[in-house]
Amino acid sequence: MIKSFELLVEMAKHYYIDSMSQSEIAELYKISRPTVANMLKECREKGIVEIRINDKSPFSSETGQILMTKYGLETVCVVPQEDDYALTLYKTCLETAGFLSSLLENRMKVGISWGTALYHTIRQLPKLGLMDCEVIQLMGGLGAVALYYDGAELARILADKMCGRFFPVLSPVLVQSRELRDALLKEPGIREALEKAGSLSLALVGLSSDLPEDSALVKAGFLSPEEARQVYSEGSCGHLCGYHYDAEGKFMNSPINNRVVGINPDEFLQIPRRMGIACGKQKARAIHAALKGRLITDLFTDELTALQIISFER
Repeated sequence: MIKSFELLVEMAKHYYIDSMSQSEIAELYKISRPTVANMLKECREKGIVEIRINDKSPFSSETGQILMTKYGLETVCVVPQEDDYALTLYKTCLETAGFLSSLLENRMKVGISWGTALYHTIRQLPKLGLMDCEVIQLMGGLGAVALYYDGAELARILADKMCGRFFPVLSPVLVQSRELRDALLKEPGIREALEKAGSLSLALVGLSSDLPEDSALVKAGFLSPEEARQVYSEGSCGHLCGYHYDAEGKFMNSPINNRVVGINPDEFLQIPRRMGIACGKQKARAIHAALKGRLITDLFTDELTALQIISFER
């Protein structure tokens, strides 16, 4: 059979436009189905048919691919910007929740910190019928200051969604002295929770800027503006699980870090999957530093923030 250009075009139209099967086309032209398959392949090779996938997934954006390649991330989700920040945050958390629900499985141990982004993410998770799961609070809490996004409450909600147990750290995240921190770490309940944190397979964390006017620790009342300005002047760029880190993503040897009740920073970095969820250009420097220091393995953010992070490398 002579495979004329016109015949190939005709066959491509039957298959791609009329949705005829290869078997139907073979019967129409009185040829074998393998012959049809070969001719359709020839259509693609000769440019008669061009296949284009219009993928608008936030997991496959060009910006996300740049960040993934640059920082060796496992997953990057960059959500398109909305006019309203709250809506941008909501959509970012919705995507995070969908991804997280596909990742969680039986007998998984998950750690969680605190924050608004984590609150919205956990609230949007469906009820998962899992078995033998544990959720561990990674750091002390905010107390009554902001109960709805406190670590203990988030751990409780997540454990309920996973049908598992949760282990809270019943202490403020930041205490007055290193000696008090050391004493609290010996308390049975706190010690049990943080010992479990050493065997996590996944951590969910928020990231905060250390600019005094944007610091979550200042807003929660654990750091005074003066203390925040001091640690910022010493080179702090952001904080994660209560610990301050510098522009290279290195946890700082700061007196404030020695007052944090939470997972040991070295143990945190041993967790195989560390998902960071943060939106807003004011957090771009903190996220950039966390990426440079490999503090997180996965990033969920918005488009403007991602573009801002990329601009720091130019």
